[in-house]
Amino acid sequence: MKKILAFLFAITLCVGALCVVVSAEDTPARVVDEADLLSTEEEGTLKARLDELSEKYEMDIVVLTVESVGDKTPEEYADDYYDYNGYGYGSNYDGLLLLVSMEEHDWHISTSGEAIDAFTDSNIETIGSLIADDLGDEKYFSAFSTFADECEYYIYGHINGFPFDFGMNLVISLIVGLIIAAVATSVMKGKLKTVRFQNEAANYVKDGSMNVMVSSDFYLYRTVTRTAKPKESSSTHTSSSGRTHGGGGGKF
Repeated sequence: MKKILAFLFAITLCVGALCVVVSAEDTPARVVDEADLLSTEEEGTLKARLDELSEKYEMDIVVLTVESVGDKTPEEYADDYYDYNGYGYGSNYDGLLLLVSMEEHDWHISTSGEAIDAFTDSNIETIGSLIADDLGDEKYFSAFSTFADECEYYIYGHINGFPFDFGMNLVISLIVGLIIAAVATSVMKGKLKTVRFQNEAANYVKDGSMNVMVSSDFYLYRTVTRTAKPKESSSTHTSSSGRTHGGGGGKF
């Protein structure tokens, strides 16, 4: 009986280990450095960071480097790589991919599913401006680390609403400012012991020093201009697979 139980237990362990291996193989790599821009250590560190963020927010975050995109545009290449390599969480394939192509110094971010709403055109432009200089200076790990940080910032903000922690900081700053202003005003007021409030302006004028011949008040007009804040949006397109993508890119 003990031998049978031991045998069944061994089989269970083997099946479990096999499932883990199959699951790991089914998960596509979130760092694909075909252009060999990162050291082994840097690639491992970046992969761990992207895996952590992807699993935490259930949104694939991928970095892909290539020597060339061939006869495709950076947008087409990024979209197709994302679609045909198994990326994306859920039925909407939530996630995004940063493509860096060395031939023409292109960067492009392709978004899918929930990431389309989380990363507006303006957000993508901001991320591009933050990573372009490091890419141009060949500080690739720094650029990709910044990309990861910005991804967490915008995904967290999309989930929790903007501003998330800035609102409380603003309230605290205002309260502290009011307290400091009140104390400073009280101190200055205490020094003005000879000053007393007067009901009429004439009390402040020396006798015979002013002779007003004509006095008139004219109210002309008041103009108030209000401009509505434009709502941020994400432009979309359809990839060769038939899926909807957002995104944007530029040069470095």
